[in-house]
Amino acid sequence: MLMQAQAPSSRWGGIADSHFRPGGYFRVGRRDGVFWLIDPDGGRLLSKGVNTVRFDQDKIQNSERVPYAEACQRKYGGQDAWRSAVNARLASWGFNTLGSWSDEAVATAGPAPLALTPNLDLGMSFAWERKQAFPDVFDAKFEAHIRRRARELCAARREDQSILGWFIDNELRWGPDWRGPENLHALFLKYPKTSPGQRAASAADPATFTAQVAERYFTLTVAAIKAADPNHLVLGCRFALVPQPAVIAAAGRHADVISFNCYEVDASKSIEAYAAADKPCLIGEFSFRAIDSGLPNTNGAGPQVATQHQRAASFRHYVTAALRHPTLVGYHWFEHADQPAEGRFDGENSNFGTVTIDDRVYEELTGTMTAANAEADAVHAAAGAAS
Repeated sequence: MLMQAQAPSSRWGGIADSHFRPGGYFRVGRRDGVFWLIDPDGGRLLSKGVNTVRFDQDKIQNSERVPYAEACQRKYGGQDAWRSAVNARLASWGFNTLGSWSDEAVATAGPAPLALTPNLDLGMSFAWERKQAFPDVFDAKFEAHIRRRARELCAARREDQSILGWFIDNELRWGPDWRGPENLHALFLKYPKTSPGQRAASAADPATFTAQVAERYFTLTVAAIKAADPNHLVLGCRFALVPQPAVIAAAGRHADVISFNCYEVDASKSIEAYAAADKPCLIGEFSFRAIDSGLPNTNGAGPQVATQHQRAASFRHYVTAALRHPTLVGYHWFEHADQPAEGRFDGENSNFGTVTIDDRVYEELTGTMTAANAEADAVHAAAGAAS
């Protein structure tokens, strides 16, 4: 029996089967009912990424010590050698994207170019300055702020082909979550009475206020990014928990991709909820932590399992289940290296890494990642027939 010839790969690792034409920048496309990312050369691919790929990952809380950097300085002799080794390592595991908070120089330091997905913190940078739980999108200064920040961060890079797209924000507080029980209406009512957001909340129907906030947030932030950079995708705001349907609908009307973080055993229910917007979706964070790592694992999101073997099996189950949904266009693992046992800036002290804090590879996990990443495109392509 003759073997079917394998389609050539683009320089980004996309499947270059001539179905999509080169467009110069990453974009989204649909084939046989299945969403894909289309790379600048016309190859179709899924974004397979790792977050926080950086030499200086995680200072110990309340100190200046960075144990991972200390270990890598001893092992590699410097940051440039580390970047080259990590680029080659990620590529060998089948990853093609640097997730958020990564050192972008890693992307071009080795044999394979890696796509970039910077997080702009458009809304939250406004909120941080004002100590707001959620950015006051009704404030005229909000629009001025996000347009200025988008120009500063995006405009000069509008012709950079390595940028897959821009994340607007990360884990905004769209409703009750681990940070508190209040909905957006209740949060805005707590703002100073002189603030535009408080006045808007006081005059609004509580049942529809979150929809108003979402429409204004996505209208303004996406417009700000597109004005500064019309070439690249807007990847959404990395929802922490599935928000109200009206929020999902607003994201779908404006963003090119809906992104969300999902620290569950299986992301299928979340993907199904976001699929209502009929837009591609991307998982910005997920992970599993093992007790046998020796780390405390007392602070940090997501399921705990007993062993590294179970951790690897959990990765395979999660990714394979997610790929069977035709709207999925990527998944980014959190994160590259383990956190300090003493806790990082916010106290997290968990076994999230593909490598230990002294840069020893978790062989079973990364072996499973390599196999799952290699199979991912075929699994996803079959999602059209199954849907």
